[in-house]
Amino acid sequence: MYCIDMKRFKKRLLNFILVVCFSLMAAITCQFFAKVPTDKSIHVSNFRYGKEPSVIRCNRGDRLHLTFSSEDTGHSFFLEEFDMDVKVSPASDVVSVFKTSDPTSNPVITKEVSFTAKHQGILNYLVSRSNFRCHVWCGPMHAFEQGKLVIFPNTLLFFSLGCLIGILFLWMQSVFRNSVSNLADSENSRMIDLLEKSGFLRRIIVSRWPQIILTILALVMMYMVIMISIFGTKVSGRNLGVLMMWAVWLFLLVAILTPLFGRSWCTICPLPFFGDWFQRRSLFSPEKGQTKGYSNKFYGLFLKWPDKLKNSWLRLIVFLILFTFSTTLVAKPWVSGLAILMLFLIPTLMSLIWELRAFCRYVCPVSVFVAPFSELSTITLKNKSQSVCDKCKPHFCQKGSPGGWACPYGINVGEMKDSTECGLCLECLRSCSYKNVSLFRRPFGSESIVRSLSDAWITIAIFTMAIVYSILYLGVWPVVRDYVNIMDKQNWDLFGIYVVVVWFLVLVIVPATLYLLAYIGQRLSKVKTTVREIFFSYTGVLLPLGLMLWIAFVIPMLFVNITFIAQSASDPFGWGWDFFGTSNIPWHQFLPQYVPWVQAFLILIGLYISLRNIRKKWLSYQMNSNQLFRISIPIGLFLTSVVTFMLFFFTN
Repeated sequence: MYCIDMKRFKKRLLNFILVVCFSLMAAITCQFFAKVPTDKSIHVSNFRYGKEPSVIRCNRGDRLHLTFSSEDTGHSFFLEEFDMDVKVSPASDVVSVFKTSDPTSNPVITKEVSFTAKHQGILNYLVSRSNFRCHVWCGPMHAFEQGKLVIFPNTLLFFSLGCLIGILFLWMQSVFRNSVSNLADSENSRMIDLLEKSGFLRRIIVSRWPQIILTILALVMMYMVIMISIFGTKVSGRNLGVLMMWAVWLFLLVAILTPLFGRSWCTICPLPFFGDWFQRRSLFSPEKGQTKGYSNKFYGLFLKWPDKLKNSWLRLIVFLILFTFSTTLVAKPWVSGLAILMLFLIPTLMSLIWELRAFCRYVCPVSVFVAPFSELSTITLKNKSQSVCDKCKPHFCQKGSPGGWACPYGINVGEMKDSTECGLCLECLRSCSYKNVSLFRRPFGSESIVRSLSDAWITIAIFTMAIVYSILYLGVWPVVRDYVNIMDKQNWDLFGIYVVVVWFLVLVIVPATLYLLAYIGQRLSKVKTTVREIFFSYTGVLLPLGLMLWIAFVIPMLFVNITFIAQSASDPFGWGWDFFGTSNIPWHQFLPQYVPWVQAFLILIGLYISLRNIRKKWLSYQMNSNQLFRISIPIGLFLTSVVTFMLFFFTN
């Protein structure tokens, strides 16, 4: 095993060095195209919710002379990397220039702001893109008012494109180096039972106390979020409820919990807490009895969920509805608070009617995200021995036992093919009398399997929405945001167009494109399988790249708002409190100059894993290299096109 790991490590190290070589060659080459610095005069017009020009392009060393005006109310031109916060007043061409490093110092009053588009030291060659923002509240969509300063030569862009070429080179090399022996490197052989040698860890996991304590803490946090969102300040950027939900929680869910620990949020999610309590009448030991085939006593009507709805379509629709109105949820704190309150009430009411966690299984919009991406996580729950499960007739994991409740998700561990539907409630570890269920550590991105049409559409939806959200909220085009502004501008006609376009894109255009690519892949490769199966495999390989696109999206959402979180924590309701002495600290973004680098790196990692999973999927079909290349090339080109577009979006 040690020799295999060392061989794998050396191979990956060589691959990494090769990709870095491609990247450095591109990054170094672009330096030779640097132009002679010149003076540029630019007028920046400010308005709700954008700036014109929204992108300022210049050469390294250019002397920029900026003048400003406002078309409506007060605005600012906040460019932290160049230590300036220019306050712009309406009906005046005179501006006040503050230092972002020391906003309490006296401002410079001037009509023109001049600075050199050049960073200090090595950053002069590394930082090619900066975001300028507005630091004067000008309306409910103030947080999305931004633009870009792009300095040429764009080292990050060329470095990223070189990395892209290197990854494609490695992928093509692996395709034509195809051999059956590669199958021996299966992911199952690399799984490690986390509880096998640690009795202490198993006792902690099996015990209900840690899980209940964490769930109650999450419940208290959700209660605070609801109260602060509804009764706190109406300025979303200073409302702690909004910030905790859509900056902190979303970042933790997307970037930490799901990639590393799968559906661990479901383990402590407070949404089904009261529903479970009403059904079980206990937080701890299961009550003895029989309820409609289950080996525990349950209360309520406990009806079967309709067979026609036992799929992912309903929760996909709920997901799309919430995400359609996401701008309103973020910009209007009270709307966000009421939406979260409804997410508590609905599962509680459903638990009185339907069996187990019907909401979590068939309705929950959060599961639309965490369920597919949990396939990629480094933690999974599975049986230790399939033969033990095959011999088990009572099916304790699914039906319950004196030691544990019946699985809230209706899953038999012995029949579980992947981790998508498992909510990591941990009941099967308690109910299995044979101790045949455990938690395993595995390589990241091991699974990317889609087994049904509804699951395929969910995967496509979350992949597509990552791109849509990036363009909508991180893009520099105010005209795009006008299509979702139903708050102060009341653009209901444009919003209707936005809804139709996004829903049609998610439900028709992208699925049809992937199905067409699957048809082309079948025709090119002449492989003996259905277009439907190729379509499912193409959909599955979207997951790694999709997850990285989401992480690239949420990182600036948190990094930009870290100071506001500290401010709001001291004064959560906006009532003039100052608990921690941070309510009036100046705004600073967290590492803004490095965010584009992180985003580019994440997207390229996602592409690498997605391309690797294409090959893994089709190796089991005993294809020759030519067939493998032909069946892979349609989806490979699709992924490369998406990554190229997003690299330009994030870096240029």
